[in-house]
Amino acid sequence: MLNVIDALAVGPRPASPVEVTESALFAYHHHSLYQGLRRGASALGEKITSDDWLLKLRSERLSWLRAHPPPPREDELGGWTIRILDATNHSRRQAKTVQVGYVHGVEGMKPGIGHSILSERVGEGSWTLPLEISWMAPEQSPTSFGAAQIEAFVAAHGWPASTVLTVDSQYTVRPFLKSMIAQSVPALGRLRNNRCFYVAAEGYRGFGRPAQLGPRIKLNEPASQPEADLIETWKLARGGWVEGRRWNDVRQTGWARQPLTLYQIIEYEVDGKPRYSRPLWLLFVGSTPRVVDRRAARSRTGILTVTEAEPVSSPDTKGRGAPTPRQASAIYGERFSIEHAIRFKKQELGMVSGQFNGLAAEGREQTWVELVATAFWLLWAMREMVEEESVHWPAWWRSRRLTPGAMRRLAAGLFLQFGWQKPEVKPRGKSPGRAKGANQPPRKRFKVYRVGT
Repeated sequence: MLNVIDALAVGPRPASPVEVTESALFAYHHHSLYQGLRRGASALGEKITSDDWLLKLRSERLSWLRAHPPPPREDELGGWTIRILDATNHSRRQAKTVQVGYVHGVEGMKPGIGHSILSERVGEGSWTLPLEISWMAPEQSPTSFGAAQIEAFVAAHGWPASTVLTVDSQYTVRPFLKSMIAQSVPALGRLRNNRCFYVAAEGYRGFGRPAQLGPRIKLNEPASQPEADLIETWKLARGGWVEGRRWNDVRQTGWARQPLTLYQIIEYEVDGKPRYSRPLWLLFVGSTPRVVDRRAARSRTGILTVTEAEPVSSPDTKGRGAPTPRQASAIYGERFSIEHAIRFKKQELGMVSGQFNGLAAEGREQTWVELVATAFWLLWAMREMVEEESVHWPAWWRSRRLTPGAMRRLAAGLFLQFGWQKPEVKPRGKSPGRAKGANQPPRKRFKVYRVGT
């Protein structure tokens, strides 16, 4: 399996696991690869929390990352480190012996397998390291599976107080956010434009049933939006500026006792016109639940305007402070890096090239994607060993940056500098094969799983 990781890091693009065995760095036959995948699948635990080789591998990668921290990020993040949760599809249109469902992808809803990916942002461009890539059952949604995945991850590895989980709009729903609060994981995500929130209720007036929610805030109706608690503006290098608003204490239906932080981000062109037809709405949930005294009157005193000249405040050391609008915009902007990282792992490293079948397909798929994830980690680890001044850059390589694609082109030369040699294969003779007259029972067939509406 270590030899497979080396072959994946160098290339070329594998359309199937068999093509990896054709690499000059792979020293074994193709049946040895499948034998290793079978052994890795048989050694996996039944649950995501099982103490198996997969959990140990992920723990060792996190320990290495703590010992070799990435370079500091830009000041706009305010000291926050970013982890991203997202789901992707592995299309299996013609699979009959694997239980698949309809999974959303770039081509719409297609039969396939879903993967839930938890990653950590470590560098510019596509450098978002996969911490976990987990197989999703067809009957589970990305939201419910992602909540269980984060719960198992926190139980196994913990969660730093200054690390925020960045998600897309499908995760900013009450069940998922409640699970994040229970695990002390701060979360920041995008909101759909048709969502509704509420102002916190005023103090008890002494008669009747105490109000749970105040006036409604409809995101697509500017007239219903109250005065913001914080307004922050900053200029853009290409021209224009961004205006961000923050409401510190908003509530949600069915969750009236939990304060939420709401953001509105509007980007303007140089001529003062909005760049996009709709503003960007973000929601932040702190790492610990907060219960507000319902008898205390809610105060909204003035508007604090922060200009570009003033310093950006850092988050609370206990993980309870909400980001400023500029920090929230920068944090969510980093979420798009996982899209580029997933595309690189799919197209270049062959993350979805394993077309495994049968009842053992889940374990073999899990083993294969972890090999791909480890190859991506290997490219990041070798990045510090490259002297950019001594690299002979091609004429078409205009960026002159050590992107994952550039590291893959430089990996073979680095292996040779390390003194890498092809492993010596021990001859084991020919397999006797199946006994004469042996018959294999047909594999179980599955229909495409459909989620009821």
